[in-house]
Amino acid sequence: MALKTEYEIRCSCRARFTAPVCEYILVDHNPELRAAILSGDFNQVVCPSCDQRLRVEIPFLYRDEKNSLFVWVCAREDEPKRKKLEKELIEKKSSLECHFLEGAEPGKEMLVFGREALIRLLLQKDLELKKREEKRLRKNPAVQLVLEEDNVPGCLMLHGENVRVAIPLAFSRDKGLAQDGPVRKKWLKHYSMGVNLHNPYSSLLASQMKKKWERVRQEEPLRDAKDEFDDFASSWASFKVDPKGFRARFPERRLFFDSLKGMEISRKVQSLRIGALKKA
Repeated sequence: MALKTEYEIRCSCRARFTAPVCEYILVDHNPELRAAILSGDFNQVVCPSCDQRLRVEIPFLYRDEKNSLFVWVCAREDEPKRKKLEKELIEKKSSLECHFLEGAEPGKEMLVFGREALIRLLLQKDLELKKREEKRLRKNPAVQLVLEEDNVPGCLMLHGENVRVAIPLAFSRDKGLAQDGPVRKKWLKHYSMGVNLHNPYSSLLASQMKKKWERVRQEEPLRDAKDEFDDFASSWASFKVDPKGFRARFPERRLFFDSLKGMEISRKVQSLRIGALKKA
């Protein structure tokens, strides 16, 4: 069961058209919509003028009765507006048709930003999905998208049986590290490997190593890290690019990474270079 609304859409070719877009979905009744979310095909439309496929980013409600999930999903870039959106979505909920709310526990709603954040939540809460995807996610090769634009770091693509996610990469925030072309490329290569080793969708670290890593983070905090995964990838890249400097500043982190040298990495990283993005 899904509720669709007609939206006016503008393509990069400047064509304007209307298309139905899902605002509310009950995945127990429409499992194909969950599959579309996992693969990245959800709320995609085709421009009638140039045949380009476009992903329409609007807030939508994801309802999964079996796993007791009632999740509002907003665009990733809207996270700074969390408080405003929470208020708007509460008001929107009051006008929702009753069959979308039947059986929902008050106050159990969740708000996430971006499809990837929803998939991260599903891999935590939906044990059947986690069991089905875990093996493939750990073994299927990851792909580092290397963009020719100097100011775009690219992303690391992971894929399981149905799940497809793109994890953004990041340039070094270390002012003491050279930022020229060769060093930047080397940094991104190792940052990408760090993301491959430890990310929120399919970490290759054993549970004991995750606990150890968390202790190391507390003992030697890294400023400016966005989260534990960016912290890991940034530290890994620094460890590889500037090993002497890293050892001097973070002896405990260095010991932790040294302990990973004999680790078997089941998921390899392949690089794919693509041309500069064309702007409309």
